[in-house]
Amino acid sequence: MKIKLKKRQEISFKKNKFYFLPFFSGEKIKFDGFEDKSDILKEASLVKEGKSKMFFSDNSDFYLVNLGEKKNWNQRKFLVNLRKAVLVLKENRNKEAVFVLDRIIPEKADLPNLTKQLSENILLAFYEFVRYKKKPKEGWHKINIIEIVWPDNLKYQKELDNGIIVGRAVNFTRDLSNTPGKDMTPQGLVEAAKKVKNEGNNISLEVFDEKKLKKLSMGGILGVSQGSVLKPRLIILKYFGRAKSKEIDLSFVGKGITFDTGGLDIKPFDSMKGMYMDMSGGSAVLGAILAISKIKIPLNIICLIPAVENMPSGEALRQGDILRSYSGKTIEVLSTDAEGRIILADAISYSIKNHKPKIIVDVATLTGASLVALGYRATALFTNILNTEELIRVGEDSGDYVWPLPCWEEYEEEIKGTFADVANLGKYLKQGGAISGALFLKYFVEDNPWIHLDIAPTMASIENQGLAKGSTGSGTRYLIKLAQDFQKIEKNL
Repeated sequence: MKIKLKKRQEISFKKNKFYFLPFFSGEKIKFDGFEDKSDILKEASLVKEGKSKMFFSDNSDFYLVNLGEKKNWNQRKFLVNLRKAVLVLKENRNKEAVFVLDRIIPEKADLPNLTKQLSENILLAFYEFVRYKKKPKEGWHKINIIEIVWPDNLKYQKELDNGIIVGRAVNFTRDLSNTPGKDMTPQGLVEAAKKVKNEGNNISLEVFDEKKLKKLSMGGILGVSQGSVLKPRLIILKYFGRAKSKEIDLSFVGKGITFDTGGLDIKPFDSMKGMYMDMSGGSAVLGAILAISKIKIPLNIICLIPAVENMPSGEALRQGDILRSYSGKTIEVLSTDAEGRIILADAISYSIKNHKPKIIVDVATLTGASLVALGYRATALFTNILNTEELIRVGEDSGDYVWPLPCWEEYEEEIKGTFADVANLGKYLKQGGAISGALFLKYFVEDNPWIHLDIAPTMASIENQGLAKGSTGSGTRYLIKLAQDFQKIEKNL
Protein backbone atom coordinates (compact mmCIF):
# COMPACT_ATOMS: atom_id res chain seq x y z
CA MET A 1 0.00 0.00 0.00
CA LYS A 2 1.25 3.47 -0.93
CA ILE A 3 0.11 6.53 1.01
CA LYS A 4 0.64 9.93 -0.60
CA LEU A 5 -0.14 13.51 0.39
CA LYS A 6 -1.77 15.60 -2.33
CA LYS A 7 -2.94 19.17 -2.91
CA ARG A 8 -6.60 19.75 -3.74
CA GLN A 9 -5.78 20.79 -7.31
CA GLU A 10 -4.01 17.45 -7.84
CA ILE A 11 -7.18 15.47 -7.09
CA SER A 12 -9.79 14.87 -9.74
CA PHE A 13 -12.72 12.54 -10.25
CA LYS A 14 -11.77 9.09 -11.51
CA LYS A 15 -13.81 5.93 -11.97
CA ASN A 16 -13.37 2.86 -9.75
CA LYS A 17 -12.07 4.89 -6.82
CA PHE A 18 -13.19 5.30 -3.21
CA TYR A 19 -13.66 8.89 -2.04
CA PHE A 20 -13.90 9.75 1.67
CA LEU A 21 -15.72 13.08 1.83
CA PRO A 22 -16.28 14.26 5.45
CA PHE A 23 -17.95 17.56 6.34
CA PHE A 24 -19.29 19.49 9.33
CA SER A 25 -22.98 20.10 9.90
CA GLY A 26 -24.21 23.66 9.75
CA GLU A 27 -21.64 24.63 7.12
CA LYS A 28 -22.01 24.94 3.39
CA ILE A 29 -21.08 21.62 1.82
CA LYS A 30 -18.32 22.09 -0.73
CA PHE A 31 -16.09 19.48 -2.30
CA ASP A 32 -13.48 21.11 -4.56
CA GLY A 33 -12.86 19.06 -7.67
CA PHE A 34 -16.41 17.68 -7.66
CA GLU A 35 -18.29 20.89 -8.58
CA ASP A 36 -19.97 19.16 -11.51
CA LYS A 37 -21.23 16.35 -9.28
CA SER A 38 -24.44 17.91 -8.04
CA ASP A 39 -25.77 14.47 -7.13
CA ILE A 40 -22.98 14.10 -4.52
CA LEU A 41 -23.75 17.46 -2.94
CA LYS A 42 -27.45 16.59 -2.85
CA GLU A 43 -26.79 13.24 -1.17
CA ALA A 44 -24.44 14.86 1.36
CA SER A 45 -27.11 17.37 2.35
CA LEU A 46 -29.37 14.44 3.31
CA VAL A 47 -26.85 12.86 5.71
CA LYS A 48 -27.85 13.64 9.30
CA GLU A 49 -25.45 14.82 11.98
CA GLY A 50 -23.11 12.06 13.16
CA LYS A 51 -24.24 9.73 10.37
CA SER A 52 -22.60 8.41 7.21
CA LYS A 53 -23.71 7.12 3.84
CA MET A 54 -22.21 5.24 0.93
CA PHE A 55 -23.16 6.76 -2.41
CA PHE A 56 -22.46 5.16 -5.78
CA SER A 57 -21.95 7.49 -8.74
CA ASP A 58 -20.34 6.95 -12.12
CA ASN A 59 -18.70 3.68 -11.05
CA SER A 60 -17.07 5.19 -7.97
CA ASP A 61 -17.83 4.91 -4.25
CA PHE A 62 -18.38 8.05 -2.22
CA TYR A 63 -18.34 7.73 1.55
CA LEU A 64 -20.13 10.78 2.91
CA VAL A 65 -19.77 11.50 6.64
CA ASN A 66 -21.47 14.26 8.62
CA LEU A 67 -19.05 14.90 11.48
CA GLY A 68 -21.41 17.03 13.53
CA GLU A 69 -20.62 20.55 14.74
CA LYS A 70 -17.11 21.82 14.19
CA LYS A 71 -16.88 23.23 17.75
CA ASN A 72 -16.96 19.66 19.14
CA TRP A 73 -14.26 18.38 16.81
CA ASN A 74 -10.90 17.17 18.15
CA GLN A 75 -7.90 15.01 17.25
CA ARG A 76 -9.25 11.83 18.84
CA LYS A 77 -12.46 12.05 16.76
CA PHE A 78 -10.39 12.83 13.67
CA LEU A 79 -8.33 9.63 14.05
CA VAL A 80 -11.31 7.38 14.89
CA ASN A 81 -13.21 8.62 11.82
CA LEU A 82 -10.10 8.10 9.69
CA ARG A 83 -9.84 4.46 10.84
CA LYS A 84 -13.56 3.86 10.30
CA ALA A 85 -13.24 5.19 6.75
CA VAL A 86 -10.45 2.68 6.10
CA LEU A 87 -12.73 -0.13 7.35
CA VAL A 88 -15.43 0.95 4.88
CA LEU A 89 -12.81 1.05 2.14
CA LYS A 90 -11.83 -2.54 3.04
CA GLU A 91 -15.44 -3.69 2.96
CA ASN A 92 -15.93 -2.23 -0.52
CA ARG A 93 -12.67 -3.82 -1.74
CA ASN A 94 -11.54 -0.72 -3.62
CA LYS A 95 -7.88 -0.68 -4.62
CA GLU A 96 -7.54 3.10 -4.86
CA ALA A 97 -8.86 5.82 -2.58
CA VAL A 98 -8.88 9.56 -1.98
CA PHE A 99 -9.35 10.94 1.55
CA VAL A 100 -10.27 14.64 1.52
CA LEU A 101 -9.07 15.71 4.97
CA ASP A 102 -7.57 19.19 4.72
CA ARG A 103 -10.73 21.00 5.86
CA ILE A 104 -11.41 18.85 8.93
CA ILE A 105 -8.04 19.27 10.65
CA PRO A 106 -8.67 20.00 14.36
CA GLU A 107 -7.86 23.51 15.56
CA LYS A 108 -4.36 23.98 17.02
CA ALA A 109 -3.34 20.56 15.75
CA ASP A 110 0.36 19.72 15.70
CA LEU A 111 0.52 19.18 11.92
CA PRO A 112 3.82 17.26 11.81
CA ASN A 113 2.62 14.82 14.47
CA LEU A 114 -0.88 14.56 12.98
CA THR A 115 0.64 13.81 9.56
CA LYS A 116 2.60 10.96 11.12
CA GLN A 117 -0.60 9.66 12.66
CA LEU A 118 -2.32 9.68 9.25
CA SER A 119 -0.25 6.88 7.77
CA GLU A 120 0.05 5.18 11.14
CA ASN A 121 -3.71 4.92 11.69
CA ILE A 122 -4.45 3.92 8.10
CA LEU A 123 -2.17 0.91 8.57
CA LEU A 124 -3.66 0.12 11.99
CA ALA A 125 -7.20 0.14 10.56
CA PHE A 126 -6.30 -1.96 7.53
CA TYR A 127 -4.68 -4.66 9.69
CA GLU A 128 -6.33 -8.04 10.14
CA PHE A 129 -4.84 -11.20 11.67
CA VAL A 130 -5.31 -13.87 9.00
CA ARG A 131 -2.34 -16.20 9.60
CA TYR A 132 -4.56 -19.16 10.49
CA LYS A 133 -7.34 -18.50 7.97
CA LYS A 134 -7.80 -20.11 4.57
CA LYS A 135 -7.03 -17.68 1.79
CA PRO A 136 -10.23 -16.79 -0.14
CA LYS A 137 -10.46 -17.51 -3.87
CA GLU A 138 -10.29 -13.82 -4.70
CA GLY A 139 -7.26 -13.43 -2.40
CA TRP A 140 -6.77 -11.09 0.51
CA HIS A 141 -7.85 -7.57 -0.29
CA LYS A 142 -5.02 -5.18 -1.11
CA ILE A 143 -5.11 -1.40 -1.45
CA ASN A 144 -2.69 -0.05 -4.03
CA ILE A 145 -2.76 3.62 -3.08
CA ILE A 146 -4.46 6.07 -0.72
CA GLU A 147 -4.13 9.74 -1.64
CA ILE A 148 -4.73 12.24 1.16
CA VAL A 149 -5.70 15.85 0.49
CA TRP A 150 -3.49 17.70 2.98
CA PRO A 151 -1.92 21.15 3.40
CA ASP A 152 1.79 21.58 2.65
CA ASN A 153 1.87 18.10 1.18
CA LEU A 154 5.59 18.14 0.37
CA LYS A 155 6.61 19.59 3.74
CA TYR A 156 5.60 16.58 5.84
CA GLN A 157 6.87 13.64 3.79
CA LYS A 158 9.32 12.59 6.51
CA GLU A 159 6.54 12.52 9.11
CA LEU A 160 4.35 10.46 6.78
CA ASP A 161 7.19 7.98 6.22
CA ASN A 162 7.86 7.71 9.96
CA GLY A 163 4.15 7.03 10.49
CA ILE A 164 4.41 4.11 8.09
CA ILE A 165 7.34 2.72 10.10
CA VAL A 166 5.41 3.07 13.35
CA GLY A 167 2.20 1.61 11.92
CA ARG A 168 4.01 -1.44 10.61
CA ALA A 169 5.79 -1.89 13.94
CA VAL A 170 2.50 -1.78 15.85
CA ASN A 171 1.02 -4.35 13.47
CA PHE A 172 4.08 -6.52 14.05
CA THR A 173 3.35 -6.25 17.77
CA ARG A 174 -0.27 -7.24 17.11
CA ASP A 175 0.81 -10.26 15.10
CA LEU A 176 2.90 -11.49 18.02
CA SER A 177 0.18 -10.87 20.60
CA ASN A 178 -2.54 -12.47 18.48
CA THR A 179 -0.52 -15.67 17.99
CA PRO A 180 -1.90 -18.56 20.10
CA GLY A 181 0.10 -19.73 23.10
CA LYS A 182 0.77 -23.08 21.42
CA ASP A 183 2.97 -21.28 18.90
CA MET A 184 3.98 -18.13 20.82
CA THR A 185 6.07 -19.88 23.47
CA PRO A 186 9.06 -18.42 25.32
CA GLN A 187 11.23 -19.70 22.48
CA GLY A 188 8.71 -18.21 20.04
CA LEU A 189 9.38 -14.80 21.58
CA VAL A 190 13.10 -15.45 21.14
CA GLU A 191 12.52 -16.10 17.43
CA ALA A 192 10.56 -12.84 17.19
CA ALA A 193 13.47 -11.04 18.86
CA LYS A 194 15.84 -12.53 16.28
CA LYS A 195 13.64 -11.11 13.54
CA VAL A 196 13.78 -7.67 15.18
CA LYS A 197 17.58 -7.88 15.37
CA ASN A 198 17.85 -8.85 11.70
CA GLU A 199 15.39 -6.25 10.40
CA GLY A 200 16.43 -3.37 12.66
CA ASN A 201 19.50 -1.16 12.77
CA ASN A 202 22.30 -1.31 15.36
CA ILE A 203 20.53 -3.95 17.46
CA SER A 204 22.27 -6.76 19.33
CA LEU A 205 20.58 -9.76 20.94
CA GLU A 206 21.45 -11.91 23.94
CA VAL A 207 19.28 -14.70 25.35
CA PHE A 208 19.67 -16.20 28.81
CA ASP A 209 18.55 -19.82 28.97
CA GLU A 210 17.53 -21.74 32.10
CA LYS A 211 21.15 -22.61 32.93
CA LYS A 212 22.21 -18.95 32.77
CA LEU A 213 19.16 -17.85 34.80
CA LYS A 214 20.09 -20.32 37.54
CA LYS A 215 23.68 -19.10 37.53
CA LEU A 216 22.44 -15.52 37.99
CA SER A 217 19.97 -16.58 40.74
CA MET A 218 16.95 -15.14 38.94
CA GLY A 219 14.54 -16.85 41.30
CA GLY A 220 11.52 -14.86 40.16
CA ILE A 221 11.67 -15.97 36.53
CA LEU A 222 12.62 -19.53 37.47
CA GLY A 223 9.88 -19.79 40.11
CA VAL A 224 7.02 -18.67 37.86
CA SER A 225 8.14 -20.95 35.01
CA GLN A 226 8.65 -24.12 37.05
CA GLY A 227 5.14 -25.49 36.44
CA SER A 228 5.57 -25.55 32.65
CA VAL A 229 7.45 -27.97 30.42
CA LEU A 230 8.50 -24.92 28.39
CA LYS A 231 11.75 -23.48 29.70
CA PRO A 232 12.09 -19.78 30.55
CA ARG A 233 14.15 -17.25 28.66
CA LEU A 234 15.35 -13.72 29.34
CA ILE A 235 15.61 -11.80 26.08
CA ILE A 236 17.96 -8.81 26.03
CA LEU A 237 18.10 -6.47 23.03
CA LYS A 238 20.43 -3.48 22.91
CA TYR A 239 20.05 -0.59 20.50
CA PHE A 240 22.86 1.94 20.21
CA GLY A 241 21.66 5.06 18.38
CA ARG A 242 24.50 7.06 19.95
CA ALA A 243 27.47 5.07 18.71
CA LYS A 244 30.10 7.18 20.50
CA SER A 245 28.57 6.47 23.92
CA LYS A 246 27.76 3.28 25.79
CA GLU A 247 25.62 5.11 28.36
CA ILE A 248 22.06 3.73 28.49
CA ASP A 249 19.30 6.32 28.21
CA LEU A 250 16.23 4.11 28.45
CA SER A 251 15.44 0.62 29.67
CA PHE A 252 12.27 -1.00 28.28
CA VAL A 253 11.07 -4.01 30.25
CA GLY A 254 8.15 -6.02 28.82
CA LYS A 255 6.14 -8.76 30.51
CA GLY A 256 6.42 -11.96 28.45
CA ILE A 257 3.96 -14.45 29.97
CA THR A 258 3.21 -16.42 26.81
CA PHE A 259 0.18 -18.06 28.41
CA ASP A 260 -1.22 -17.39 31.85
CA THR A 261 -3.47 -20.01 33.39
CA GLY A 262 -3.04 -18.45 36.81
CA GLY A 263 -0.92 -21.42 37.88
CA LEU A 264 -2.33 -23.37 40.81
CA ASP A 265 -4.60 -20.38 41.50
CA ILE A 266 -6.21 -21.21 38.19
CA LYS A 267 -8.29 -18.61 36.39
CA PRO A 268 -12.01 -19.06 35.63
CA PHE A 269 -13.04 -19.58 31.98
CA ASP A 270 -13.90 -15.95 31.19
CA SER A 271 -10.63 -14.70 32.61
CA MET A 272 -8.43 -17.25 30.85
CA LYS A 273 -9.66 -17.08 27.27
CA GLY A 274 -7.53 -14.08 26.29
CA MET A 275 -4.41 -15.08 28.19
CA TYR A 276 -2.38 -15.91 25.09
CA MET A 277 -2.07 -12.11 24.92
CA ASP A 278 -0.46 -11.86 28.36
CA MET A 279 2.89 -11.35 26.64
CA SER A 280 1.63 -8.10 25.05
CA GLY A 281 4.07 -6.01 27.08
CA GLY A 282 6.94 -8.02 25.66
CA SER A 283 5.63 -7.76 22.11
CA ALA A 284 5.16 -3.98 22.54
CA VAL A 285 8.83 -3.66 23.50
CA LEU A 286 9.87 -5.66 20.42
CA GLY A 287 7.72 -3.57 18.08
CA ALA A 288 8.90 -0.32 19.64
CA ILE A 289 12.63 -1.01 19.40
CA LEU A 290 12.21 -2.15 15.80
CA ALA A 291 10.60 1.18 14.87
CA ILE A 292 13.04 3.23 16.97
CA SER A 293 15.99 1.61 15.18
CA LYS A 294 14.46 2.26 11.74
CA ILE A 295 13.68 5.90 12.55
CA LYS A 296 17.23 6.05 13.94
CA ILE A 297 16.41 7.88 17.15
CA PRO A 298 19.74 8.97 18.71
CA LEU A 299 19.45 7.14 22.03
CA ASN A 300 20.92 4.03 23.62
CA ILE A 301 18.21 1.64 24.78
CA ILE A 302 18.22 -1.77 26.44
CA CYS A 303 15.15 -3.98 26.19
CA LEU A 304 14.51 -6.89 28.54
CA ILE A 305 11.71 -9.43 28.10
CA PRO A 306 11.39 -12.24 30.66
CA ALA A 307 9.56 -14.96 28.71
CA VAL A 308 7.81 -17.75 30.62
CA GLU A 309 4.60 -19.77 30.66
CA ASN A 310 2.53 -19.90 33.86
CA MET A 311 1.03 -23.39 34.15
CA PRO A 312 -0.30 -25.66 36.93
CA SER A 313 1.48 -28.97 37.48
CA GLY A 314 3.05 -31.11 40.20
CA GLU A 315 6.11 -28.85 40.03
CA ALA A 316 4.27 -25.53 39.92
CA LEU A 317 4.78 -22.60 42.24
CA ARG A 318 2.61 -22.83 45.36
CA GLN A 319 0.94 -20.29 47.61
CA GLY A 320 3.28 -19.61 50.51
CA ASP A 321 6.46 -20.29 48.54
CA ILE A 322 9.28 -17.79 49.00
CA LEU A 323 11.45 -16.82 46.04
CA ARG A 324 14.82 -15.12 46.16
CA SER A 325 14.98 -12.60 43.33
CA TYR A 326 18.02 -11.48 41.35
CA SER A 327 18.27 -8.40 43.60
CA GLY A 328 18.58 -10.63 46.68
CA LYS A 329 15.21 -9.47 47.99
CA THR A 330 12.77 -12.25 48.86
CA ILE A 331 9.20 -12.54 47.55
CA GLU A 332 6.34 -14.17 49.44
CA VAL A 333 3.94 -15.77 46.96
CA LEU A 334 0.37 -15.14 48.12
CA SER A 335 -1.10 -15.80 44.68
CA THR A 336 0.37 -17.74 41.76
CA ASP A 337 -1.80 -15.58 39.49
CA ALA A 338 0.12 -12.42 40.40
CA GLU A 339 3.13 -13.73 38.52
CA GLY A 340 3.90 -10.98 36.00
CA ARG A 341 5.30 -8.64 38.61
CA ILE A 342 7.59 -11.42 39.90
CA ILE A 343 9.34 -11.94 36.56
CA LEU A 344 9.50 -8.20 35.90
CA ALA A 345 11.28 -7.71 39.24
CA ASP A 346 14.24 -9.82 38.09
CA ALA A 347 14.47 -8.02 34.73
CA ILE A 348 14.23 -4.55 36.31
CA SER A 349 16.91 -5.35 38.88
CA TYR A 350 19.22 -6.76 36.22
CA SER A 351 18.76 -3.62 34.13
CA ILE A 352 19.59 -1.31 37.05
CA LYS A 353 22.60 -3.27 38.33
CA ASN A 354 24.25 -3.87 34.96
CA HIS A 355 23.23 -0.89 32.80
CA LYS A 356 22.16 2.01 35.05
CA PRO A 357 19.55 3.48 32.66
CA LYS A 358 18.40 7.08 33.10
CA ILE A 359 14.74 6.00 32.98
CA ILE A 360 13.17 2.55 33.31
CA VAL A 361 9.85 1.90 31.55
CA ASP A 362 8.01 -1.36 32.10
CA VAL A 363 5.00 -2.42 30.02
CA ALA A 364 2.72 -5.18 31.24
CA THR A 365 -0.77 -6.57 31.19
CA LEU A 366 -0.38 -6.56 34.94
CA THR A 367 -3.78 -6.34 36.65
CA GLY A 368 -7.48 -6.74 36.03
CA ALA A 369 -7.88 -4.05 38.69
CA SER A 370 -6.57 -1.42 36.25
CA LEU A 371 -9.37 -2.43 33.89
CA VAL A 372 -11.93 -2.01 36.68
CA ALA A 373 -10.53 1.45 37.43
CA LEU A 374 -10.24 2.80 33.88
CA GLY A 375 -12.39 0.70 31.57
CA TYR A 376 -11.07 -0.12 28.10
CA ARG A 377 -9.93 3.27 26.84
CA ALA A 378 -6.82 4.24 28.82
CA THR A 379 -3.65 2.59 30.04
CA ALA A 380 -2.88 2.98 33.75
CA LEU A 381 0.23 5.07 34.32
CA PHE A 382 2.32 4.84 37.49
CA THR A 383 5.56 6.70 38.04
CA ASN A 384 7.95 8.14 40.61
CA ILE A 385 8.60 11.06 38.22
CA LEU A 386 6.75 13.98 39.77
CA ASN A 387 5.73 15.79 36.57
CA THR A 388 3.13 13.55 34.97
CA GLU A 389 1.81 16.18 32.54
CA GLU A 390 4.53 15.40 30.02
CA LEU A 391 3.84 11.67 30.33
CA ILE A 392 0.12 12.21 29.68
CA ARG A 393 1.03 14.38 26.68
CA VAL A 394 3.17 11.57 25.25
CA GLY A 395 0.05 9.40 25.37
CA GLU A 396 -2.06 12.01 23.58
CA ASP A 397 0.56 12.57 20.88
CA SER A 398 1.16 8.87 20.33
CA GLY A 399 -2.44 7.65 20.42
CA ASP A 400 -1.68 5.33 23.37
CA TYR A 401 -3.71 7.27 25.92
CA VAL A 402 -2.66 7.00 29.58
CA TRP A 403 -4.04 8.17 32.91
CA PRO A 404 -2.07 8.38 36.18
CA LEU A 405 -2.90 6.51 39.38
CA PRO A 406 -1.10 7.12 42.71
CA CYS A 407 2.14 5.56 43.85
CA TRP A 408 2.06 7.05 47.33
CA GLU A 409 4.34 5.83 50.07
CA GLU A 410 1.32 5.10 52.29
CA TYR A 411 0.37 2.16 50.05
CA GLU A 412 3.72 0.43 50.52
CA GLU A 413 2.79 -1.18 53.84
CA GLU A 414 0.09 -3.17 52.01
CA ILE A 415 2.69 -5.29 50.19
CA LYS A 416 5.03 -5.98 53.10
CA GLY A 417 5.71 -9.68 53.44
CA THR A 418 5.10 -11.64 56.62
CA PHE A 419 7.85 -14.20 56.06
CA ALA A 420 9.69 -12.48 53.20
CA ASP A 421 10.70 -8.93 52.26
CA VAL A 422 7.71 -8.28 50.00
CA ALA A 423 4.43 -10.00 49.11
CA ASN A 424 3.19 -10.35 45.54
CA LEU A 425 -0.37 -9.44 46.51
CA GLY A 426 -1.76 -6.44 48.36
CA LYS A 427 -3.26 -6.75 51.83
CA TYR A 428 -6.71 -5.68 50.60
CA LEU A 429 -7.39 -8.27 47.91
CA LYS A 430 -10.29 -6.58 46.12
CA GLN A 431 -9.26 -2.96 46.52
CA GLY A 432 -6.42 -1.07 44.85
CA GLY A 433 -4.98 -4.07 43.04
CA ALA A 434 -3.45 -2.01 40.24
CA ILE A 435 -1.70 0.18 42.81
CA SER A 436 -0.33 -2.72 44.86
CA GLY A 437 0.99 -4.32 41.65
CA ALA A 438 2.75 -1.09 40.71
CA LEU A 439 4.13 -0.63 44.24
CA PHE A 440 5.57 -4.15 44.11
CA LEU A 441 7.58 -3.13 41.02
CA LYS A 442 8.54 0.19 42.62
CA TYR A 443 10.05 -1.77 45.52
CA PHE A 444 12.61 -3.22 43.09
CA VAL A 445 13.05 0.03 41.15
CA GLU A 446 14.00 1.84 44.38
CA ASP A 447 14.94 5.48 43.68
CA ASN A 448 15.61 5.12 39.96
CA PRO A 449 13.35 7.16 37.60
CA TRP A 450 10.60 4.80 36.51
CA ILE A 451 7.39 4.60 34.49
CA HIS A 452 4.99 1.65 34.71
CA LEU A 453 2.34 1.15 32.00
CA ASP A 454 -0.38 -1.32 32.95
CA ILE A 455 -1.83 -2.03 29.51
CA ALA A 456 -4.42 -4.60 30.63
CA PRO A 457 -7.28 -2.13 29.88
CA THR A 458 -6.14 -1.45 26.31
CA MET A 459 -4.68 -4.84 25.38
CA ALA A 460 -7.56 -5.79 23.05
CA SER A 461 -9.79 -3.74 20.75
CA ILE A 462 -13.39 -2.82 21.51
CA GLU A 463 -16.30 -1.73 19.32
CA ASN A 464 -16.24 1.58 17.43
CA GLN A 465 -12.48 2.03 17.58
CA GLY A 466 -12.01 1.29 13.90
CA LEU A 467 -9.71 -1.64 14.67
CA ALA A 468 -9.93 -5.37 13.93
CA LYS A 469 -10.70 -7.75 16.78
CA GLY A 470 -7.73 -8.85 18.86
CA SER A 471 -4.60 -7.07 19.97
CA THR A 472 -4.26 -3.30 19.66
CA GLY A 473 -0.48 -3.26 20.02
CA SER A 474 -0.96 -1.05 23.09
CA GLY A 475 2.20 0.49 24.50
CA THR A 476 4.22 0.31 21.28
CA ARG A 477 3.49 3.84 20.13
CA TYR A 478 3.93 5.22 23.65
CA LEU A 479 7.45 3.81 23.90
CA ILE A 480 8.39 5.16 20.48
CA LYS A 481 7.09 8.65 21.26
CA LEU A 482 8.77 8.58 24.69
CA ALA A 483 12.07 7.84 22.97
CA GLN A 484 11.50 10.66 20.48
CA ASP A 485 10.79 13.10 23.33
CA PHE A 486 13.38 11.73 25.73
CA GLN A 487 15.34 14.95 26.18
CA LYS A 488 12.19 16.83 27.11
CA ILE A 489 11.16 14.13 29.60
CA GLU A 490 14.64 13.93 31.11
CA LYS A 491 14.56 17.65 31.93
CA ASN A 492 11.54 17.03 34.16
CA LEU A 493 13.17 14.33 36.29
